[in-house]
Amino acid sequence: MNVDYEKALERAYAALPKKTEASERFEIPTADIVVQGNKTIIKNFESIANKLRREQKHLAKYLSKELAAPSNIEGGRLILNSKLSERSINEKIKNYVEIFVICKQCKRPDTKLIEYERGIYTMSCEACGARNPVPKI
Repeated sequence: MNVDYEKALERAYAALPKKTEASERFEIPTADIVVQGNKTIIKNFESIANKLRREQKHLAKYLSKELAAPSNIEGGRLILNSKLSERSINEKIKNYVEIFVICKQCKRPDTKLIEYERGIYTMSCEACGARNPVPKI
């Protein structure tokens, strides 16, 4: 084989993103909710956002829109101004993960959102290097 070809191939492999070595299976976090009057509080909202590696503001905006309930973040909790079931909240979190967290190419959760001007986002996969546009919330 040509030595120049092998060197070029090695440089190309070195430029590829390193796959994460974590072997544990990714599990979608479940919401720990409490209903107080006509408000629903997600007590573990901060830990959900951290596990998904997403900004709390982005996840809160999505949940607020999808559940048709105004919301605000207070001390690591999300307060939704509506009485909602745990099942519907967890279903929306699952939908969020499918749209904004899981890579469309390699199906891994090792992604990050890159925000461009005016709230337009692109999802970049750290495992396979794929880039995909994501819908605007």
